[in-house]
Amino acid sequence: MKFMLKDGLIHIVENHGLPNNTIEGSVEAPGLDGFALSYSVNGGKFKKLSGKIIIPKEEAKKTELSLVVKGVKDNEVIFFKSDTLPLTHAVILGKSLEDSYPEALKYLLKEIKEIKEFVGLTKKELHGNMLDLVTTFEEIIRKGSLF
Repeated sequence: MKFMLKDGLIHIVENHGLPNNTIEGSVEAPGLDGFALSYSVNGGKFKKLSGKIIIPKEEAKKTELSLVVKGVKDNEVIFFKSDTLPLTHAVILGKSLEDSYPEALKYLLKEIKEIKEFVGLTKKELHGNMLDLVTTFEEIIRKGSLF
């Protein structure tokens, strides 16, 4: 995930993540050299911004997300705010799970293929592993988490 601070707003320029997991995003802050930056998630306590905004999994389980970044330099204080973003298990910061799965599945298929070549699994064994993988994804959708 990548955030950009511009014109008093927090823009999400790249987004990805899975529900109920801690989300981390790098921050681009053009023109804010010398400012001490801190951020707040959902109105919580401000934390020092050290290049990344970290949204704990507890906050990702809530129904909405809002971010505020505060910049302080000498006597100057500026704020950047995000829109309040609705969070559900179907939509993660504007990206549907269905859009996220192809990328994850391609990665897992590549890994399974490499493991198969290394271990020498049969086609039937590999098919069983893929069925287990699909079952796991279905469980994630149903529960929102494996835990």
